Amino acid sequence: MTADILLNDYINNFRKHCLPYPNLKELLDILVSKNYEIGIITNGKYPFQYNNIKALKIEHYMDVILVSEKENIKKPNPLIFEKAAKELNVGLCECIFIGDSFKNDYEASKLAGMHSIYRFNGENDIPNVTNSIQNLYELTGIIKKC
Repeated sequence: MTADILLNDYINNFRKHCLPYPNLKELLDILVSKNYEIGIITNGKYPFQYNNIKALKIEHYMDVILVSEKENIKKPNPLIFEKAAKELNVGLCECIFIGDSFKNDYEASKLAGMHSIYRFNGENDIPNVTNSIQNLYELTGIIKKC
């Protein structure tokens, strides 16, 4: 097998194996029921990343989906966070960004002016994280109370 064949297989078949984080759809249902604006900012190739989102069957929840290649802006660049807030018609300080990359999600969204939550996966000990969760279920309880 050549590298091109393997890459082509990955591009065409990865989405068939995508799995959502536990409690993702429950969280999205709660957010939609409370009229929150919801978006995704993801680094990667377009349409590859968009097809992965569609495979998870969550694109209909989203008010904005930004894929770095299509936008020509890649996290941690603050411009991609600014673009998402602008498309959602909200201020950066009104946004909560949840991500699993310390540098590209937590630090970058915080520096851009958003409230940041780090979804800690237990693989690395990350210092200086004031807001973190280990799973999305932790957020569902907080949001249900609001």
